[in-house]
Amino acid sequence: MAKRLCKLSRNEIATSLGEIERLVAEPQFLCRACARVAADKKSLCKPQALSAKSPAANISALSEIETNTGVASLLPKGSLKKQQKFHKKLEKVLKKQRKLMKKQQQLEGKVAQTNPALVHEIAAQVSMH
Repeated sequence: MAKRLCKLSRNEIATSLGEIERLVAEPQFLCRACARVAADKKSLCKPQALSAKSPAANISALSEIETNTGVASLLPKGSLKKQQKFHKKLEKVLKKQRKLMKKQQQLEGKVAQTNPALVHEIAAQVSMH
């Protein structure tokens, strides 16, 4: 089998199934591109040696890789779109809130310049509520 596992067609897989089983029976290498495993690195496109850790450690490493790819690939398309829409609406509300806070500060500054006693009275009322 001269081709890499990634490049095999369905027909080629069916004809060389015995050799493929031999290659993946005791995996020593992991493909970084397609996440296939094999005993020989010549049959993978981007091989990386598997460490001699316990199988539980390999599973945790693979799950860590899956979490790094993001939650977006795990969510259905409809809920992903709803989430994006909600996020966009939230950003819009936050932008409006920042704008209103800035305007409030400007108005408070103008009031403070014209009537400083009024500012202290308003501050006292706000602290009481």
